[in-house]
Amino acid sequence: MNTLSRSILIALIFSVLFGFSACEKLKDNPGKGRAEFSIDLPEGTGMSKSADSADIGIVSYHLLISIEDMNGNAVMSDTLIPLYAFGTGFISGNIELVAGDYNLCKFMVINPSGEVLFAVPVTGSPLSYLVNRPLPLVFTISPSRLTRIVPEALVVGNQSPGQFGYASFGLQIIKPLHFWTVCVLDPGDPLIMAPIQLTTAKLTVHVPDGWTYSFRLEAGINHLIVRGGYPYYYFVLEKEGYMPQKMIFSARELLSRTKEDPLVLKIPWGSNEWKMLVLQPGPDDGIDAMISNLQPDVNFGDHKYFEATFLSEPVLTVMRSNRSLIRFDLNQVPKSAQIRKVTLQLFYDLPIPFDPSYLSDIDPSTGLARVGGVLQQIVEPWEEHKVTWNNQPETIEANQVFISPFNLNVNFITVDVTRLFVPFQEIAAPNYGIFFKLWPSDMFPGFRFVSGDYPEARMRPKLTVYYTL
Repeated sequence: MNTLSRSILIALIFSVLFGFSACEKLKDNPGKGRAEFSIDLPEGTGMSKSADSADIGIVSYHLLISIEDMNGNAVMSDTLIPLYAFGTGFISGNIELVAGDYNLCKFMVINPSGEVLFAVPVTGSPLSYLVNRPLPLVFTISPSRLTRIVPEALVVGNQSPGQFGYASFGLQIIKPLHFWTVCVLDPGDPLIMAPIQLTTAKLTVHVPDGWTYSFRLEAGINHLIVRGGYPYYYFVLEKEGYMPQKMIFSARELLSRTKEDPLVLKIPWGSNEWKMLVLQPGPDDGIDAMISNLQPDVNFGDHKYFEATFLSEPVLTVMRSNRSLIRFDLNQVPKSAQIRKVTLQLFYDLPIPFDPSYLSDIDPSTGLARVGGVLQQIVEPWEEHKVTWNNQPETIEANQVFISPFNLNVNFITVDVTRLFVPFQEIAAPNYGIFFKLWPSDMFPGFRFVSGDYPEARMRPKLTVYYTL
């Protein structure tokens, strides 16, 4: 495992996989295409080449690959492809295939001694969770074109072949991070004489680029391996009947934890009074829309962004104001429930250019930035595919929630919107959802989060309701 923990990142370039294209035309049989591997190796990978071998092109390393067609027929089986020194990296010999779709089922890098240095794990194998795309990996060969691909691989070290299962093209080496942890039920108050209890739980680990994995923690010391290479890790600790606990740990802190001194994850005893309902609807069951002042009679019920923006319209050279509406179905909350807390998690894919000066302009009376966005309670009915700027429903400012400009190293924010559902100011007004607009309306570029119509389900708006019975 020591060798595996020292794994590195390799960029292996391949053309046209899921839209990554190489446009070189080949002068060969028009019904065939070629694939060529080029490997750029950082220092310390275990692959090296002498000046002499680099000058004369002596083969020192090989790729070992297996390829099948989409019917499961072997096209290449345990085929060795030579790697040649090329500048600071390596380049492989070509393979030629009939145009079509294929599965890469095995991919290994072998050194001159016949040792496997790197391998891509197969789906379902014990180490497959460490890569985003385990084998088999689908790729396409186009007629008279050079194809390139980019999967990920792990340093083999002292791991057995069974740990990898087997498969894939292209190559990115992932550096695993090891740590030890234990989960406890903690009374919290030292005056309570109840002892701390070891317990089982579910731990979900997130990193900024989207990799996530859930572990089942035993009621004891757990040895965990996560994807390495990040300064911080985001933990969500869950146990049925208890409030989820969210935590952030640095990589340095995790690495310092050993079997003798594990990381202690605490679930407060008192958190078992609250229950939780998570709502994250998609295009079929969600209700949201965007409205725009430059197209006041046009409906944008299928807009993929939940936004409040004030940006220039390049064609018309005017400023466009966009606002958004969203409604969640709270009928799943038991009628006998008392809502304690409600949070709204919003993601963005590409942030609007950020100006740090907005953070420095603070209103001393509120402690908030003078510009931002507001979430307001909608008090009139509206329909997702009929609402427009000219027929937008009425809202109220009472209990509104302010969103200040922010500059974070993650692509989401979590906003406490409890007061929109449990009014801080008692008002007799119905609730038909949440209205998102800028405040003031024409002084700030705004926010562009994704909506329930966004194709990636995990990034859609998520409402979490905490309640007691």
